Amino acid sequence: MLLLLALSSISCSFDVTQQLPTTKLDLYQEKIILLMPRQPVPVEQGLQLRLQLPDGVVPQLSRVEGESMSMGQIPLQWQQLDANEWQAILYLGACTEEQMVWRMRIPLEHQQVALPQSVTFTFISQR
Repeated sequence: MLLLLALSSISCSFDVTQQLPTTKLDLYQEKIILLMPRQPVPVEQGLQLRLQLPDGVVPQLSRVEGESMSMGQIPLQWQQLDANEWQAILYLGACTEEQMVWRMRIPLEHQQVALPQSVTFTFISQR
Protein backbone atom coordinates (compact mmCIF):
# COMPACT_ATOMS: atom_id res chain seq x y z
CA MET A 1 0.00 0.00 0.00
CA LEU A 2 2.79 2.44 0.90
CA LEU A 3 4.60 1.63 -2.32
CA LEU A 4 1.44 2.37 -4.29
CA LEU A 5 1.03 5.74 -2.53
CA ALA A 6 4.68 6.61 -3.15
CA LEU A 7 4.42 5.76 -6.84
CA SER A 8 1.20 7.74 -7.11
CA SER A 9 2.78 10.84 -5.56
CA ILE A 10 5.82 10.58 -7.84
CA SER A 11 3.69 10.28 -10.97
CA CYS A 12 1.56 13.27 -9.92
CA SER A 13 4.48 15.53 -9.08
CA PHE A 14 5.80 17.93 -11.68
CA ASP A 15 8.59 20.39 -12.18
CA VAL A 16 7.27 23.87 -11.37
CA THR A 17 9.54 25.51 -13.92
CA GLN A 18 10.26 24.12 -17.31
CA GLN A 19 13.35 25.34 -19.16
CA LEU A 20 11.97 27.45 -21.98
CA PRO A 21 13.84 29.55 -24.55
CA THR A 22 14.33 33.00 -23.02
CA THR A 23 14.42 36.51 -24.36
CA LYS A 24 16.16 39.58 -22.95
CA LEU A 25 13.98 42.69 -22.59
CA ASP A 26 15.44 46.15 -22.07
CA LEU A 27 12.96 47.83 -19.73
CA TYR A 28 14.94 51.05 -19.26
CA GLN A 29 17.99 52.25 -21.21
CA GLU A 30 19.96 49.01 -20.74
CA LYS A 31 19.93 49.59 -16.97
CA ILE A 32 16.88 47.46 -16.15
CA ILE A 33 16.86 44.10 -17.95
CA LEU A 34 14.25 41.34 -17.71
CA LEU A 35 14.94 37.78 -18.84
CA MET A 36 11.76 35.79 -19.43
CA PRO A 37 10.45 33.02 -21.70
CA ARG A 38 9.94 34.02 -25.33
CA GLN A 39 6.50 35.23 -26.26
CA PRO A 40 3.91 33.97 -26.41
CA VAL A 41 4.56 32.49 -22.97
CA PRO A 42 2.74 29.31 -21.95
CA VAL A 43 0.05 29.27 -19.26
CA GLU A 44 -0.53 27.02 -16.25
CA GLN A 45 3.12 26.39 -15.49
CA GLY A 46 5.84 28.15 -13.53
CA LEU A 47 7.62 30.78 -15.63
CA GLN A 48 11.04 31.82 -14.38
CA LEU A 49 11.71 35.57 -14.58
CA ARG A 50 15.09 37.16 -13.86
CA LEU A 51 15.57 40.87 -13.33
CA GLN A 52 18.92 42.65 -13.58
CA LEU A 53 19.12 46.01 -11.80
CA PRO A 54 21.80 48.62 -11.03
CA ASP A 55 23.42 48.78 -7.58
CA GLY A 56 21.08 49.99 -4.84
CA VAL A 57 17.85 49.27 -6.76
CA VAL A 58 15.39 46.83 -5.19
CA PRO A 59 12.22 45.53 -6.91
CA GLN A 60 9.08 45.71 -4.78
CA LEU A 61 5.98 43.52 -4.88
CA SER A 62 5.00 43.52 -8.55
CA ARG A 63 1.61 42.96 -10.16
CA VAL A 64 0.57 41.18 -13.35
CA GLU A 65 -2.89 41.98 -14.74
CA GLY A 66 -4.81 40.86 -17.78
CA GLU A 67 -4.99 43.66 -20.30
CA SER A 68 -7.13 42.01 -22.97
CA MET A 69 -9.46 40.52 -20.32
CA SER A 70 -9.85 41.11 -16.60
CA MET A 71 -8.17 38.26 -14.73
CA GLY A 72 -7.58 40.00 -11.41
CA GLN A 73 -4.10 40.82 -10.13
CA ILE A 74 -1.31 38.28 -9.80
CA PRO A 75 1.26 39.32 -7.16
CA LEU A 76 4.90 38.69 -8.01
CA GLN A 77 7.51 38.59 -5.23
CA TRP A 78 11.17 38.93 -6.25
CA GLN A 79 13.96 37.01 -4.50
CA GLN A 80 17.55 38.22 -4.63
CA LEU A 81 20.04 35.92 -6.36
CA ASP A 82 23.08 38.21 -6.08
CA ALA A 83 23.84 41.92 -5.73
CA ASN A 84 22.19 42.94 -9.01
CA GLU A 85 19.99 40.00 -9.99
CA TRP A 86 16.53 38.99 -8.81
CA GLN A 87 14.24 36.08 -9.61
CA ALA A 88 10.51 35.37 -9.48
CA ILE A 89 8.24 32.55 -10.62
CA LEU A 90 5.08 33.62 -12.43
CA TYR A 91 1.99 31.42 -12.82
CA LEU A 92 -0.52 32.54 -15.45
CA GLY A 93 -3.98 31.03 -15.53
CA ALA A 94 -5.57 29.82 -18.74
CA CYS A 95 -8.25 31.99 -20.24
CA THR A 96 -11.09 31.40 -22.68
CA GLU A 97 -9.12 33.37 -25.25
CA GLU A 98 -6.40 31.54 -27.21
CA GLN A 99 -3.99 34.48 -26.74
CA MET A 100 -4.00 36.90 -23.84
CA VAL A 101 -2.25 40.24 -23.35
CA TRP A 102 -0.83 40.85 -19.86
CA ARG A 103 0.66 43.94 -18.20
CA MET A 104 3.38 43.71 -15.55
CA ARG A 105 4.27 46.64 -13.31
CA ILE A 106 7.49 46.45 -11.30
CA PRO A 107 7.84 49.18 -8.61
CA LEU A 108 11.46 50.01 -7.77
CA GLU A 109 12.92 51.24 -4.49
CA HIS A 110 16.02 53.40 -4.90
CA GLN A 111 17.56 56.83 -4.34
CA GLN A 112 18.73 57.40 -7.92
CA VAL A 113 17.12 60.33 -9.76
CA ALA A 114 18.16 58.92 -13.15
CA LEU A 115 15.87 55.87 -12.81
CA PRO A 116 12.05 55.64 -12.86
CA GLN A 117 10.06 54.66 -9.77
CA SER A 118 8.55 51.74 -11.70
CA VAL A 119 8.67 50.01 -15.07
CA THR A 120 5.70 48.58 -16.95
CA PHE A 121 5.52 46.34 -19.99
CA THR A 122 3.09 44.06 -21.77
CA PHE A 123 3.51 40.51 -22.99
CA ILE A 124 1.40 37.78 -24.59
CA SER A 125 0.49 34.28 -23.38
CA GLN A 126 -0.71 31.35 -25.47
CA ARG A 127 -3.14 28.68 -24.28
